[in-house]
Amino acid sequence: MIEDFLVNFGSSIAFVFLGSLASWVYRTVNTVRPVKKLWRISHPQELIICTATSTKTNTGKYLRPATGIGQVRALGHAVESLSKAYNIKIDNILFSDDQVQKKIEKDIIILGGPKNNMISKLFLDKFREAKDIVYQTENTISWKTDQGVEEYNGIEEDQKVIKDYGVVIRGINPFSSPASKSTFCLFTGCHTYGTIAAANYFTEIHVNSQKIISKGKKNIVLLVECDVLDGFPVCIKKIKEYEF
Repeated sequence: MIEDFLVNFGSSIAFVFLGSLASWVYRTVNTVRPVKKLWRISHPQELIICTATSTKTNTGKYLRPATGIGQVRALGHAVESLSKAYNIKIDNILFSDDQVQKKIEKDIIILGGPKNNMISKLFLDKFREAKDIVYQTENTISWKTDQGVEEYNGIEEDQKVIKDYGVVIRGINPFSSPASKSTFCLFTGCHTYGTIAAANYFTEIHVNSQKIISKGKKNIVLLVECDVLDGFPVCIKKIKEYEF
């Protein structure tokens, strides 16, 4: 009787262990590994997030910076994705006109375009020096091809944006030392909806391509298109991609 109990008890322990192991392997292969491959963050505890300074409110005593709803929603997509693979607290969130200083050398996520985010402009300029593929001036995104430069602008109707474009750039941080291997990820759009669409596509759709075994390229540029319905990007799709 005792032997039967020990056998059953041992079988139960083994079953629980194997079940837990299978669950861990499944989560690692289907969630953790693809997300880590997506972001390529070397030092997650030091991760910096830099969001655009869309406006400043005069409180009567000082100017209080604030970001736009598009950056907030894009930030939500990024944080939700990061939390699936990295056990970290996102504490280092800065506005673009904060004193970034040496923090610019670390792993960094940049939200918003050069119009309201000077850090975004710095990275776009540096990236363009290395690879002249994509650039943004005000609300115009320019994509270079063998035939010339294609320009993308959001489409407006009755004073509302009905179609927008967004860009994702992930690459080696050009401000970091070669030894640190820091990564930057930039999300921008012609308008705020394009920024949201870029973050949404990267974290919810492009991540699925990271489940393949191949290592993939470190640097990637994506151009996405979306319709805008009631202030939300819908029907998001990739229209351009470049890796190197």
